[in-house]
Amino acid sequence: MTGSSSSQSSQQGKNACAGNSPVRAGTTQNQVVAVPPAVARGQHTRTYLVHTPAQYTSRTPVPVIIIFHGHGGTASDAEQGTGFSQLADKEHFIAVYPQGLPDDQQLPMWASIGPYDYNIDETVFMNNMLDKLSKDFCIDSQRIYATGFSNGGGMSGFVACQLSTRIAAVSPISGNYYPLQAGCHPRRPVPMLEIHGSADPIVPYNGISAKVNPQWPLPAVQDWLHEWAQRNGCTQGPEVFARDKNSTGFRWTGCHQDASILHYRIEGGGHSIPATIGNLPTEQVIWNFFKLHSLSGPAS
Repeated sequence: MTGSSSSQSSQQGKNACAGNSPVRAGTTQNQVVAVPPAVARGQHTRTYLVHTPAQYTSRTPVPVIIIFHGHGGTASDAEQGTGFSQLADKEHFIAVYPQGLPDDQQLPMWASIGPYDYNIDETVFMNNMLDKLSKDFCIDSQRIYATGFSNGGGMSGFVACQLSTRIAAVSPISGNYYPLQAGCHPRRPVPMLEIHGSADPIVPYNGISAKVNPQWPLPAVQDWLHEWAQRNGCTQGPEVFARDKNSTGFRWTGCHQDASILHYRIEGGGHSIPATIGNLPTEQVIWNFFKLHSLSGPAS
């Protein structure tokens, strides 16, 4: 399914698009996609918010950034709590905010390790959503990106593993990087920018050992990133490339297809999205990283 969908949407990314957008330029509206109820806790549909940029037309393909909310959050929270819709108007991309399904406490969540979580198959949802986005909007299928916070950060890592032929680059923030049920086997190197507070009390920077939590151990952030650097074939790093009183930037380089791994450790930072990194808003830092990359390698 992934291969054929990627091929079809890749063709659309190269050609002029036809048809009218279901979302008026410069606005955000809810969208619905069909999913098999067997992999969506009995639901027949999943929802996501779409913000089209102010100057959007259905004639020129534009990039897409998918933004995943955290556990207990909503798509609307993700839009209001980040600056991506405003940045989309400025930088001319489409911002998409998917909605997670409720857990047993009715808190929206992402099954970011696989169908083990309530038999929810997020890969099916993501593929169906991307297929519908490709039909409804004029998108550049070579430049689809994903970011998210906390459980949504874990989901960003999940799609890097599961949808590497559709997602060009990812930027998880304070993610819960539990090992995936089926392992992580991306079909191409995936560029990554990870952001994490050094004093995060919810998803500790140094991880949670199996002795402390045998059922849900968490890797240390830099160990998890080092695994990604190995997957991407990086030959150098981590090296410090940026430092100020609030953050330290690390990077792994010499990677296949220039799929570098970058990481900002927010010094003393907790479980939150930092407002700025260096002298830029965090969403601008993420977009600056994304626009360097496409599915076929470094972006022009």
